[in-house]
Amino acid sequence: MPRVVIGIVGYYAFIRGYPLGPELMARLQSEPWPDGVDIREMNWGPIAIVQDFQSASGTPERVVLVGAVDRNLEHGTVTCRRWSGAALETAEVQRRVFEAVTGVISLDNLLVIGAHFGIWPRQLITVEAQLSENSLSDLLLTEIDAGGASAKGRVIGEQPLTAGNDAIVNRIVSSARRAALDSVESLAELCPLTADQLTPPAKVTHHRFTNGAGAEAGDHRAWS
Repeated sequence: MPRVVIGIVGYYAFIRGYPLGPELMARLQSEPWPDGVDIREMNWGPIAIVQDFQSASGTPERVVLVGAVDRNLEHGTVTCRRWSGAALETAEVQRRVFEAVTGVISLDNLLVIGAHFGIWPRQLITVEAQLSENSLSDLLLTEIDAGGASAKGRVIGEQPLTAGNDAIVNRIVSSARRAALDSVESLAELCPLTADQLTPPAKVTHHRFTNGAGAEAGDHRAWS
């Protein structure tokens, strides 16, 4: 078992222009890491990640989770936080498991579900890039519009990082390196991350239809 695991949550291997894309992975891997640091793509569901940790021999001393979140900060802000480990109510964990099995990749869901199953070490740090939920779709739509305007039919996802996203990637790499290697006491910028700061799961609407006699005709559930 590696001493430190760095996991990129929501990594998009084929979208060059996104901050959590291949450029981030390449820069992290090119860093001069000491032995015992393992950089992983975590672009799959929390349950699978939990099972992966459970099947490993031993637990790492520290886990650093890198991801995009919305904490109502200025776009592109990169923050380091230490998970408090506070337990959530069972119903709240269930809601996040439900969202996770639908295919939603979420740093906060992974934190909660991993804590519920006891896979995290005492030192769990997040490196969070402030990005809105529609940042990825906006980036792709911009590429589509540009491709249509130029009539060149460019491959979507192949455009390089913008200057702004390049700066975000550099901030992530610098923060991830410090979060992985420096002592917790020396990380002056480290903020606590508690359960009440987490982004809530997406709301689900539940419609129940009945026929004229009042009998139920069926259920329909949809993301709101």
